[in-house]
Amino acid sequence: MYKTITCLTALALLSTPLIAVSETLADANVKLLEAYDGVKVSTIPDGIYLRRVNDPDDIIWERLPEYRVSMSPAPAVHESVELRVNYEAEPSFLYMTLARTSERFYVRLRWVDDTPNAATAFDKFRDGAAVQFALGSDDTSYVMGDGPDSAVNIWYWLPGGNTVQNLAAGGPGSTTVLDEQPVSGDSQYINNEGDPNEWTVVMSRPIQSEGAHNASLTRDTVPIAFAVWQGADKERDGLKRVSDGWILLDMTSE
Repeated sequence: MYKTITCLTALALLSTPLIAVSETLADANVKLLEAYDGVKVSTIPDGIYLRRVNDPDDIIWERLPEYRVSMSPAPAVHESVELRVNYEAEPSFLYMTLARTSERFYVRLRWVDDTPNAATAFDKFRDGAAVQFALGSDDTSYVMGDGPDSAVNIWYWLPGGNTVQNLAAGGPGSTTVLDEQPVSGDSQYINNEGDPNEWTVVMSRPIQSEGAHNASLTRDTVPIAFAVWQGADKERDGLKRVSDGWILLDMTSE
């Protein structure tokens, strides 16, 4: 069983935005999700479209509920990460909007980042973000799965071209680029005068998608988890911030 957070799911029923992009990320009115909370994916009615697919600044996002999760250092799975990770670091927050049409599923993410890091060079690392789906139930390990029979599907966004890689993993160190690449994305870096700077990223995929390791989005419940890499903090590979456990998406449309 899991807790379900009730939210309005049709744009026609939403009269005011819960939070606008221009507002501070510290807005305490944004619901904080905890591990194994359930959340209803908002429905964008047929006939309403983004200005372009994955537009991170479309007005639609202001009319949909936004949530946040606490992000903490990922459990170290390699000695080299254990040497660098700081488990005493203050948690940060990742803000998300989850939406679907009859044909497509969207995840919009935003988070504080003082500087945009879009390239990798000697001792310099780029920013990144990922959403991860359990191919099976929420018994799957949220730390990149736990074997070929308990694997995960990962959408990995990179700046500098808005590349989104469609990946699969069956545990740490097993990440594989899939032949099928149906996921696309777009992003915007915002310099907020007087407020923290932030990345906004949208990733999406057709709900119907072939491939054994592409997450089924036709299920009623889909476990999802999140990761962020801050290049300025030299985060890369397993050195990253992650959400704790799974959030359980209610994918049923209304």
